[in-house]
Amino acid sequence: MKTFTKYALAAACLATTTTAFAPPALSGVVQTTANTQLFSTVDDKTEVREYFNNEGFNRWNKIYSESDEVNTVQLDIRNGHDQTIQKILNWVEADGDIKGKTVCDCGCGVGSLAIPLAQMGK
Repeated sequence: MKTFTKYALAAACLATTTTAFAPPALSGVVQTTANTQLFSTVDDKTEVREYFNNEGFNRWNKIYSESDEVNTVQLDIRNGHDQTIQKILNWVEADGDIKGKTVCDCGCGVGSLAIPLAQMGK
């Protein structure tokens, strides 16, 4: 009997928690699980978009710009990134001319590797 009570209490807590995040009911629209999941997904997408367009962009910009407004962790990331880029460029240069060759930079940054590689290939 104690086990059942524990699980019933846990289920009640979970049910209360999940409905707390449900979007407000729209007038004239029947609230279903599918509607709740759709609205939840849209809200998550909006939240992620807002983060990356604001706070995320500002953090990224501090690390990869010439700004002096960086903390020690951001400065370490910036310096490590610069060292990595230079190491790759040195490898490519040591291997010889890349003129006419195709290079794929699979990153999500500002082109700090792709741009110098393209210049080397001119």
